[in-house]
Amino acid sequence: MGMDDFAPFLKINGCFIVMNVSPQVKTISIFKYPINYQRTRDLLQIPGVAEADIRASLLKGELQHKIRAKDIIVICSDIDLLQFNDAQKAFLQGAGITEGLEVPGGGGTGITADEHATLRQLIHFIDEGPGDGFASGAYKIVTGQPFPISIVWYTSLAMTHKLVEKLIAYNANQTPAVITWHMYAIDGFTIIHTVTDTITYINNAFEASRTRTIS
Repeated sequence: MGMDDFAPFLKINGCFIVMNVSPQVKTISIFKYPINYQRTRDLLQIPGVAEADIRASLLKGELQHKIRAKDIIVICSDIDLLQFNDAQKAFLQGAGITEGLEVPGGGGTGITADEHATLRQLIHFIDEGPGDGFASGAYKIVTGQPFPISIVWYTSLAMTHKLVEKLIAYNANQTPAVITWHMYAIDGFTIIHTVTDTITYINNAFEASRTRTIS
């Protein structure tokens, strides 16, 4: 089993290799590059294709379509796919992907330094919005008055990419019962961290306790 004859060059680090197993015994194309039947291609070798392109295509693009159509199987993947939810992970595992879906074990935090910094940002700037490390020009939208149910920070006035989102659920006394914060990835729609606070009160007015869940 060798790399497809059309492969333009070899890449030293990282892989996302697929094999053409089309039931129609045909040549297929991914990212506009052909893969002959029963041949393989490392998609990271294709000029201009990055890990982010592969992740996006697995979520809702041609890679997802070709996997579901059983045109390809994945025989090597070591890219970061941590942002996929449980259902998406199950789909990827069924396609042959085993690496990059879970944080590594070993007694540490299981996240990178950049991810840890992002999570700290979400916690420390949880009410004030994006702070140090974010580009200026962020724009906030509040939904629901006099009791806001949603507060969203966007990267700009265009409101195309979310940074941080705060969702509030109230109890019968109109005091916050559950508050959920979402921190978004650079693509503006993938949630990378979630913090949920569940609050209890004394005399239905004074906060007594708060349980915080971080995922």
